[in-house]
Amino acid sequence: MRVLARFNRIMASCVIVFAIGSAGSAHGQLFGISQGQEMDAGKSADVQICKQYKVSHDKYYNDLVTHLGSRLARVSERTSLPWTFRVLDSDVLNAFSVPGFVYVTTNTIEACGKDQDELAGVIGHEIGHTCGKHAAKQMQKSALGGVLVGLLGNKNKNAATLASVAGNFVMLGYSRDDENDADRRAVHYTYDAGYDSKGLIRFFEYLEKHGDKSTTGIGKYLQDHPATVERVKRVQREIDKVERSQDVQRDPPQLLL
Repeated sequence: MRVLARFNRIMASCVIVFAIGSAGSAHGQLFGISQGQEMDAGKSADVQICKQYKVSHDKYYNDLVTHLGSRLARVSERTSLPWTFRVLDSDVLNAFSVPGFVYVTTNTIEACGKDQDELAGVIGHEIGHTCGKHAAKQMQKSALGGVLVGLLGNKNKNAATLASVAGNFVMLGYSRDDENDADRRAVHYTYDAGYDSKGLIRFFEYLEKHGDKSTTGIGKYLQDHPATVERVKRVQREIDKVERSQDVQRDPPQLLL
């Protein structure tokens, strides 16, 4: 996700790392890159992110995000990924992901307050972007696609190098369909993990109530994740559909006190 200009260079690596595992053989390969190499690229992006941003060492915040994220990842489509959940010390309201890693800012945690279901919805949305491999789809549609495919096809390529090269490109944004798909996935993850899926709606309502037109904080988050009335209705319809399902086995709810 695009939040700050200097962050674009780092997040551009997501274009590569999402792409390398987006389609192909049963082993999750694309252009000859394995899931293991995809994870190596995710680790390279993580190193860059941790260099650029202050990682919070607040024990409660980290325990909370890891607790929620681990339960959600366990019911996602990519349970085999070695997921890591980090908290960034920032007054910008934001959450984003690269393969194997999900990041949530302290401001976002504070905005959710004691509503762990709300925070679970935010984290579930980001896991949904990774599981949906949305950045790869956007890359493949773009003019950069041919350039990136050429890089991926280089016989001397390796995941770490590709993640570094990708820093020269501008991060491609998610489409409205991608955002809706991540919402849909978040509803299923939260429900299956035992959380209140309406927490995501409450987060949207918070954004609408406190949002502004600034280019940072909530205003910027709303630019990337528009909390429209129709979007809220769509999430509610998905919740209703899930709750009517008779074959869904829910984990018992577990909140971190």
